[in-house]
Formats: sequence, C-alpha cells, structure tokens
Amino acid sequence: MNKLRTQMRWIMIIIAVAFILSSFLMYGAGSRGTDSHDGTLSDYAVAEINGRRLMISTLYEGLRIRMDGSGGREVTPMDFQAVLEEYAIELQLAQEIQSSGITATDEEIDQALRDYIDNVFPTRESFHQYLERTGRRQADYRQNLAQQIIRQRFVEESIGTITISEDEAMEFYDGMKALFFRQPPGYMANLARFTSEEEAGKARELLYEGRPWDETTFHDAVAPSDIIFITEQPVFFSDAAFDGLLLPMKPLDIGVVSPVFEMTNDEFAVGVKSERIEETFTPFDEVSDDIRAFLHQQKWREALSNFTSGLLSRANIVILDPSLFQVPADETFADAPETDGD
Repeated sequence: MNKLRTQMRWIMIIIAVAFILSSFLMYGAGSRGTDSHDGTLSDYAVAEINGRRLMISTLYEGLRIRMDGSGGREVTPMDFQAVLEEYAIELQLAQEIQSSGITATDEEIDQALRDYIDNVFPTRESFHQYLERTGRRQADYRQNLAQQIIRQRFVEESIGTITISEDEAMEFYDGMKALFFRQPPGYMANLARFTSEEEAGKARELLYEGRPWDETTFHDAVAPSDIIFITEQPVFFSDAAFDGLLLPMKPLDIGVVSPVFEMTNDEFAVGVKSERIEETFTPFDEVSDDIRAFLHQQKWREALSNFTSGLLSRANIVILDPSLFQVPADETFADAPETDGD
C-alpha cells in the first residue's frame, strides 16, 4: 500500500502538470495572425511542435503561469525554453495516449467521481448544489476524470513496475544507519526554566525536601508568571546537551538535584537526571517499510524524469522565431509585449 500511495502521488503530479499545461495550450493555439492597429503585438507562431503552432500569445501566457510568484525576477532564456519544452511534452503525451488506445470504463469513472466528491465536498448534495450555483456540468467532471484515468494508466504502463530489493533496502540502511537510525547516548531528565533566579531557587528547595517533580514545579510556592518551561515527564537530552547549555548538570549523578544555573541571559534553570540512555540503533525490521517507500519514491522520480525526457526527445520541434529564445539580460517579464485579446 505504501508503494501504491507513493506511485499515485507522483502520477497525480504529472497529471496535474499536464492539465495545467492544457489550460494554456488551448489559449491561442490556433493561427490568428491578426494585425494590430493599436500598438499591441500581432499574434503569430513562434514555433511548431509536431506540426502544431505555438503562438506568441500562448508562449507569454505560459510564461505568466511560470513566473507567477517569482518576485518579479527577470525572464531568462531558460524560462522561454522551459515553456516551449512543456508545450512539446504535453502535445507528445496527448498524441501517444491517443495512439495507445487506452480507455476508461464507466465503472472507473463513476468510482473516481465518487472519490472526488467525497474528498472535496462535505456531502454529495453540496456537490450538486455547487454545480447548480456555478452552472457547471457533471459530464465535464466525468470527462476530466476519464482523461486523468487514461493518463495515469498510460504513465504506469510506460514506466512499468518499480521494485525495491532486500539488498537495496539493506544497503541504504547500512549507509545511512548513523545518520537516520541512531539514538545517541544521553540521559532522561526533568528540567524547569524560570525568568527569576529566586523562583528557580524555591523550586530547588522543594525538590531537596523530597517533593515529587510535578508537585514541586507547580506548587503554590513557585510563581506561575516566572515559569518559562517545565517538563511534565522526563525527556531525553543527548550527551551533547550536557556539553552545552546543561553543562552544570553534567557531573551530577542520577537523582541529584542540580544547582540553579543560568542557561541564557535572564533565564535560570534547575534539573534532575533520571536515567542513563546508551547509544542504540533502530533495527532494520522496524524501518524497512519506510526505507523501501523512500527508495521507491526516488526510483519513481527518476523514471518519471526519464519518461518526460523521452516525450521531449520524440517531439518534432521547429523554432520559427529564434529571437524570442534569446532574451536580453536587462529584459524583465514586465516588459513582455501585450497581445491583442482576439
């Protein structure tokens, strides 16, 4: 199930990208070529992909999508090239899906629609109310979901099954054991921090009287307004912590109340060690599923990258206006020419 969920996430990413691209692919995709009489740029084809023209209006619409949220940075030749390549990938993908003959059954579409409604709307009735309010049709949702199912199946069949062997998982575990799966040595300890040295001293006195930790730190004798932080139960502090902020507690035996010590300016603390914890490593069996899921995701991303690169390599791209892909260094996106809206 972890593998399936991981795979589905990345499949839906490429599906989402494809549908975003489709939204601007349809904008200006035809040849309008109208002349402008008001100083705006006439729409014209700047490239052809598989015989289909990429219009300058579509190019700039793609740039607007790409540059949204970029903070007004300059457009670079890479941005122009990226839009061209995204357009080419989308067209090639659509053509290969059409040639594949893959279809979606009514049962699959019905289930996808039910899942969509259940995930997005509180009730199915609210979905139908939304359709009435917005004037949208359920048939449009069914058509979009059918396309998603077909795209998903095409990507799955193109990439194939991804498996992670026991040796791969173990090799990752051994290589990353010290970084990800190590519990360093240290102590379980209670710690209380105060804004007042006096109040920290009161808490320490109560501890010396034998009061339990929770009663001591929340006792009426300690002003709540001076308490910054208190551990209700012992928490783990690594040995490194006792070489830093908790240095005054380092030489103390377990159960010995620390002196009041200053952790930072105007912050005073008192603490007690309760248990020594030696270095441990999480066993492979406990993390093997997570490791396989991580490696599966890595392989899936690589396979998806190779898949899209293959789509791009198979697309027939002809540049009709090379000047647009050689943007001067001082030209920003805000300087992009306006297009007529016809």
